[in-house]
Amino acid sequence: MFSKFRNGAGLSALALACVVTTGIVQPATAQATERSFSFAIPAQDLASAVRAFSRTTGIQIAASPEALRGHRSQPVQGMLSAEQALKRMLGDTRLEAVRKGSGYVLRPGRAPVPTAAPVAALAARAPIVAPVSAAEPEEVVITGYIEAVQRSLDKKRKTDVVSDTVSADDMGKLPANNVAESLSRMPGVNAVRDAATGEGDRITVRGLSTELNNYSINGVRLGGAGSRDDVFYRGVRLSVLPPDGIKEITVFKSLTPDRDGDALGGSIDISTPTAFDQTPTYFRLSGEGSLLDKFDHPLSGQISGAASRQFSDNFGVFVAASWSRRKSQFEQNGVDGDNQPDSWYSDSQTLGWDPNRFVMRGMNLGVGETDVRRWGVNGSADLRTDDHDLHLRGQYNQYRKKQFLNRLNFRNDTGRNSTRLVQVDPNDGTLSQPDDSIIGYDATLGRVYSYTITQIVDRDRDGRITDADRSSRSLYSLFGNSGSWDPEGFRLRRFWEAKNETGSLASANVGGESRFGTVRVDYDVSYSQSEDNLDDGYEMEFRSDKYGWLGNRGVLFSSAEDVRFPKWLLNDAGMAAIHNPAEYGFSGLEGEVGGSSEKLWQAQMNVEWRPETGLLESVKAGGKFYNSRRRTYEGSFLDLNASGTLANFSAFYGPEVNSLFGGAYSGLYRLGTTINNEKRARS
Repeated sequence: MFSKFRNGAGLSALALACVVTTGIVQPATAQATERSFSFAIPAQDLASAVRAFSRTTGIQIAASPEALRGHRSQPVQGMLSAEQALKRMLGDTRLEAVRKGSGYVLRPGRAPVPTAAPVAALAARAPIVAPVSAAEPEEVVITGYIEAVQRSLDKKRKTDVVSDTVSADDMGKLPANNVAESLSRMPGVNAVRDAATGEGDRITVRGLSTELNNYSINGVRLGGAGSRDDVFYRGVRLSVLPPDGIKEITVFKSLTPDRDGDALGGSIDISTPTAFDQTPTYFRLSGEGSLLDKFDHPLSGQISGAASRQFSDNFGVFVAASWSRRKSQFEQNGVDGDNQPDSWYSDSQTLGWDPNRFVMRGMNLGVGETDVRRWGVNGSADLRTDDHDLHLRGQYNQYRKKQFLNRLNFRNDTGRNSTRLVQVDPNDGTLSQPDDSIIGYDATLGRVYSYTITQIVDRDRDGRITDADRSSRSLYSLFGNSGSWDPEGFRLRRFWEAKNETGSLASANVGGESRFGTVRVDYDVSYSQSEDNLDDGYEMEFRSDKYGWLGNRGVLFSSAEDVRFPKWLLNDAGMAAIHNPAEYGFSGLEGEVGGSSEKLWQAQMNVEWRPETGLLESVKAGGKFYNSRRRTYEGSFLDLNASGTLANFSAFYGPEVNSLFGGAYSGLYRLGTTINNEKRARS
């Protein structure tokens, strides 16, 4: 899936600058460069011109987006060889085309060395730059969290272990949308984001998986149900927890003997406020709203409140609650399947590849929307005397997400017409391509090739190499080192997906601390539970397998304009037919459910002795008992198959999507037809 990043110079592995390859996907050969083609390429930006060149000739061209950016091509008209047309198209761009295998690589040519010029002449030609007056600064508004930050720093200085703390501000709110977002502000802590909502969902500490952390609220270990749908089974989804009603969060990156030892990544401790953290009588209420300034301008809102009362110097009660709803819409693109080398490889253990010469096997383009609701409540009752502190604390939080997605999918396939000739010596990289080696045709055996039986495996043992000797399916022209990327066909699919997810996180504990002179005893009994459920999920697929479709064999991809936005390449007929709903056969509608949950009972006690004299500071010992019960389930409740195409679903069409990513996908590269989420969900 696409994420924004800064591109480095050079060819991109994602792109090859995958760059410009032919949508017709015919093998580009030495013969192809010698024969003449009918060109009608107008002057335009160079990246678009290179794509048009590839579609016309079937020759792959690789170039970095940086090399192409800012250049315009010269017009190319008439019957020309590929080499002549390419030279004319590049014109005075100072780019040179270097032959690499069956294609070309465009790279900057050597800049001419300027002749020396007298210093006086250079000075005479130098422009006079007028002084620029400084612009008046606009008003800058800074909202600070200085007190909360200072509390966090003080706690970090005083602790005996490596830890970081984030504290709530005076309004009792952490500076983020949820707890995972707040934690991601700490050094060494990263949020693993939900690709659809953009929110932090869980965290990693020092790069280790979320499943290698443990989590607690007020010292009570939280049950880690994980998320079956996101394929992790122990960690806690911190996106369930709202940022309100939390005092501070501490991440312990090194452990002491009194902490659980199974936190290889870190130990995350969440503390909620008590009545004694506030003024004797405390009340707050806050609300906020937002509007997304694109798409359908969805609205979001949040409201929270808290109240506490110290009924005496010894007893107080605190309670907080929050509710939020956040609607968003998102755009999505990305690869489908691993990128592949542009020449044959034996297996995934093969080494020695140039990552800049990988090609994409497939890609997705989609648009979707989410609706996330959270609500939670937490409270505490505290009794404090000279020798004993007792507490009762609890919290319950619930999360609900509704998500829809329409996407277009391309994926090169080997389902049909993809058997290949097999090399006798798979390490031989000198054999010519099959299309260059055809010397005849047999009505029974098919095409006859110039290969010998010492070069290609003779399956039928008739002493000659023909189509009858093809056996292994592959995306490459030959099954051996002479094979180059040559998909014979591809899957063309559209999907409509919907899912409803719910999750909850709850805990309750009763305990305290007692002091007997130099001995201190703390004790706690608790219960916690968590769950993550896919209440129902649907996937409707429209699919057609395209082999020799409208003159196209496979589909290749170009990232010449921008490596973030790869585009599919087909001939003109194929590019137009992509947006014909009748080309997508109905494949099926599936429904599934699943979930995971954990219930955890715990009891713990620690005894600490602090002698009043001597070099010994303290001696501490303790014990813990816990019992965990986990449950997971998954299943399918719907599997519908029927005849027809996407055109038969016109009653469920949503609006045409004509532009994504600020126009990067528009025109022939638009998403096009979608299914209306509300109509399909109601049906």
